[in-house]
Amino acid sequence: MNDETYLDAFNLLCGKLIGEGIHRKVFACKLRPDLVVKVEDSDFRYFANVLEQRFWDDNREYKPVSKWLAPCEYLSPDGRLLLQRRCDPVREKDLPDKMPSFLTDLKPANFGWLDGRLVCTDYAITIPNPSIRLRKADWTTE
Repeated sequence: MNDETYLDAFNLLCGKLIGEGIHRKVFACKLRPDLVVKVEDSDFRYFANVLEQRFWDDNREYKPVSKWLAPCEYLSPDGRLLLQRRCDPVREKDLPDKMPSFLTDLKPANFGWLDGRLVCTDYAITIPNPSIRLRKADWTTE
């Protein structure tokens, strides 16, 4: 596939840039406004999308864990693109004092509101065997 085809497909799927982290950029999805498109950087492959999709797949039916996660809907074959449910931004004053132990990257930017509940939108870095034990949340991590 040539660069023009890739760019054309990217522009068809990805809208406005709405966030970015160390390994990925997050775009509004042009085809479905209820989704975001997470695009992994091609310079360094951390496979964050693959890790996030796998954690979702492993826990989607386990409600004590899945209720804390923004659902993943589609992972591209090479893992560079992940479609995830779009969440509304969270305000720091709305963050709880306690969070499940398996959520390790507690930054307000990694959370949002979905269907009236707080969910994690960036959970590529999690504990594989999740503990749902609540612990005091330290929201100062950057």
